[in-house]
Amino acid sequence: MCHRTTCVFDRRSWPVAAVVTAGVAWLSPFVAHARGGGGRGLCATAAAEHSAPPYVAVVSAFPAELAPVVAATEIETTVQIAGRSFYVGRLGGVSVLLGLTGIGLVNATNRAHDLLAHGQIAGLLMSGTAGTHHIGDVVLASDLVESDRKRVFHPNAALFALAQRAATALPEPLERCTPVPPRSPDAPVVCLLFDPTVIFGGHDVSADPFGGRTFPCMAGGGDIFGCELPAPAVSRTTIDGFEPRQTSTADVEDMETAAVARAAARRRVPFLAVRAGSDGAGDPLGDRGFPAQFFDYYRLAAHNAGDVTRAVIAELGRLARDRSSRRTCRLLAARRWRSAAKRIAARSNG
Repeated sequence: MCHRTTCVFDRRSWPVAAVVTAGVAWLSPFVAHARGGGGRGLCATAAAEHSAPPYVAVVSAFPAELAPVVAATEIETTVQIAGRSFYVGRLGGVSVLLGLTGIGLVNATNRAHDLLAHGQIAGLLMSGTAGTHHIGDVVLASDLVESDRKRVFHPNAALFALAQRAATALPEPLERCTPVPPRSPDAPVVCLLFDPTVIFGGHDVSADPFGGRTFPCMAGGGDIFGCELPAPAVSRTTIDGFEPRQTSTADVEDMETAAVARAAARRRVPFLAVRAGSDGAGDPLGDRGFPAQFFDYYRLAAHNAGDVTRAVIAELGRLARDRSSRRTCRLLAARRWRSAAKRIAARSNG
């Protein structure tokens, strides 16, 4: 990544990632809603009447990361938040807000605070790429830290439980093959040396390689450096039967996650991060490391992270519409996250 005349190509200093939004100025009819983290709870995001509902926000650092989620969403309109465009629509029966945070810790911090201060967000998910042990694996880390801070944040217990349930019925098997380079129309297809999987647990470390400066997006900068939202597309069908695995050793490196988790904790908004490996082990072209692997596999990683993200949201929609889950929805509205998580896990095991 280059800023003016300086390029940053250190794995730890530029792990591209996903999260969060910016801004305060909603357009009508999205203005009139109670403040305080989406007051009516996560299940209210799946209400049939949604002229002014709480939303689940899904955000990514750059366009290619958000594209798979946009492709699966019924886009209803576009709104402006702090001068940037965001999609409003329905995904899996849930009202969602989709947008770009831009790359870097400073962008993530500022836009997370702006968005969450507005109070229409009942839940916040980030979907994107990162450095992980294996390319293509999707990691939902349990410990989220900033490299220069001591506090450890954790994903919301209820969202984490929904993710564990959703991972058993992903929209499609995780992708393992992709054209390399991904934007070349006649590029050869390269397949990873293993089948990617979903991993629960591990540490996500977020760093700031820009020394507290904002890294700007670039008009016409394409699907990595661009400012424009990805164009909507047709969603895919559902395939059942995927088995995730759980671990406590998977590590993730990015630049946004822990900063967004900190903002969400401050506003008491449930948060979940979904990261897929764009660089790591399992490369059939050799252990080339960052940045070569990133530029070859970022679309594959974004695809896999997007599939898990939208599966989590779809699972929330099913929960909200299930009459037998009313007790769980009441627990979510009361912010009793761990109690709700236990009921969600019990249903998964039953």
